[in-house]
Amino acid sequence: MLRKLAPILSLVLMAVLAVAPAAMAEDKVQGTFDLTWNACYEAPGEEIPDWIGTADIDGSAYDMLFFNVGSGRPPNHALEAPIGSFNEIWAIYDGLELVFDAECGIETFEGDLVLWGHDYGTGNGELMEFEMTGTVVEALGGFAGLAGDDVSMSGTFFVGDDELEHAPGVFTIG
Repeated sequence: MLRKLAPILSLVLMAVLAVAPAAMAEDKVQGTFDLTWNACYEAPGEEIPDWIGTADIDGSAYDMLFFNVGSGRPPNHALEAPIGSFNEIWAIYDGLELVFDAECGIETFEGDLVLWGHDYGTGNGELMEFEMTGTVVEALGGFAGLAGDDVSMSGTFFVGDDELEHAPGVFTIG
């Protein structure tokens, strides 16, 4: 009986391991985003977002913000051009209403936060591409199971009149 049990358990274990990658792939959340540079952004910080835009997750539209909190590098250790680095807090909202007054102060900031986290990334000014990796710090509602998961984002950015303008990209969580 024990001789028959070992091969049966081996078959069960192989079946479980064969299904595991497919189950893990289902836990991934993928989406696209389209960001616009915020003319009210002045310096790194957590109050005024530098990028404002939308994210599409499984066909549903959300609002997305990025807050640049610095280069993420020690002083005097910047990367050499055309590569630059950044450290950000990102947030995805459902139904965000963000309004700035004439002096670029926030007049209205309302919406339901569904995901937020941090990332560190690099941008290549020659290729006009960026990539970043980070972590989901908090996930709410239908996204609650994603807290603590890794996130990666990449895309391109566009410059007009020597100013950043637009940055579309893709992201994967999990």
